[in-house]
Amino acid sequence: MPRNSPDWTSAQVTAELKKFNYWYHKIELSADVTTPGMNLEPIWANIEKAMRSIDYLDKTVLDIAAFDGKFSFLAEKLGAREVIATDCLYKSFKNFLFCREVLKSEVVPFFNVSPYYLTERLDVFFDENYDEQKQNDRQFDIVQHFGLLYHLQNPMWSISQARSVLKSGGLLILETDCVLNSHESVLVFNGLPMYSRIRNNASVWWAPTKHLLTEMMNSCFFEVLDASFSEIDFSVPVTDGGRLTTESTKKTTFEYQVGRCLVVAKAINILKGDITQKVQREVLRTYRNPGLDLRRLDFLNQISC
Repeated sequence: MPRNSPDWTSAQVTAELKKFNYWYHKIELSADVTTPGMNLEPIWANIEKAMRSIDYLDKTVLDIAAFDGKFSFLAEKLGAREVIATDCLYKSFKNFLFCREVLKSEVVPFFNVSPYYLTERLDVFFDENYDEQKQNDRQFDIVQHFGLLYHLQNPMWSISQARSVLKSGGLLILETDCVLNSHESVLVFNGLPMYSRIRNNASVWWAPTKHLLTEMMNSCFFEVLDASFSEIDFSVPVTDGGRLTTESTKKTTFEYQVGRCLVVAKAINILKGDITQKVQREVLRTYRNPGLDLRRLDFLNQISC
């Protein structure tokens, strides 16, 4: 049910938008008012296409690194029963709250949650209930992981955390920078901030190949749905002295071509392929793979370790 908040006129929304000085997403707030935002339409169109191909009806959804909330609100619009939006960028929090008010949305924001600590920081969501729910009943049906992986120094930790909050059979939708022209299993390091090799952006650390991304997700108890993979050759705007510009030259290492890709993966109970119990034990050793939270995984009693 939508929240019982006052209706905003287009004139009121337009006037309020003038008070904001930063937007990442372009969010349609009414038939004739859209928030300002970056010119990333090809990326957003690819994400929206994937989302609309998935059944969101009555699902619980976690949107990691939600920013202004564009895809949190879309998940709700597609019929999700409950949407949790996480981020730790307070620059976008007021934007999110404003859009939530205008759209009369029920999306719940947790803007103090790092993607490395989903299970720890969402403990209130998972555990603080007074119904007959069991510990893992609040695991998510869908996790959205958009435009984030390449910003993380430890990308596999984030994928493991995403698996730890998903129900078995649930879906991870992941969109990221990627290498378009290599069949190797390679994670290309962009270099230290401001010494970039492949992207002129201080916050970009990595670009995986499709093969590497698949193997990373397989090792975190995901089965990649091959037909879901899509890629686009898109030059992402970069920050230059506080302004958004387009990269004038593409820095390459060994002629790697960097664009964007999206993949959908299903949370599974065993590692894909002919995997021995010894390998499963190794993956589940949290002192080596701290991203997996054994308190949250819902299938440990089903496998022999």
